Amino acid sequence: MLRAVSDRWAIHDLITRYWMHVDRREWDQVKACFVAGTLVDYSDLMPIGDAVPAEDVVDRIAEAIGIYAVTVHNVGNHEVVIHGETAHSEATIVAHHVYRDPERNDGRLPVAGLRYTDVLVRVGDDWRIQARKATTDWRAWWDPRSPTYVDGKHQ
Repeated sequence: MLRAVSDRWAIHDLITRYWMHVDRREWDQVKACFVAGTLVDYSDLMPIGDAVPAEDVVDRIAEAIGIYAVTVHNVGNHEVVIHGETAHSEATIVAHHVYRDPERNDGRLPVAGLRYTDVLVRVGDDWRIQARKATTDWRAWWDPRSPTYVDGKHQ
């Protein structure tokens, strides 16, 4: 039972680390979340094939994300089912992006609901993503409200 709880937390931590490293633009750390050579399907998110090495996809994300000053990916519901040395994970993400150019798209900012379905394998005492399919559940634009001020400082 202790190992099952430990494994579940390790998988949750891995998925959270993936997003933290994306938002920090720590691309080597993002790549380290995968088993080397893992083929992933990000075709629903970007113009790319449905079986591309994760390392290549991460390089494409790194290039594409340059138009944003900041990204914030919030992990929501996250189901983990462990079967011995493999596990299945499905996580929902709400992704907010802020453009470097505040005038782009008339100041509107993209937000999306994403879903990541993973197969993970145990690697030593850790877990790594061995297969991934990323899908978009919804996309929207939001128009930020006027800046608010607290004690004379922009928030």
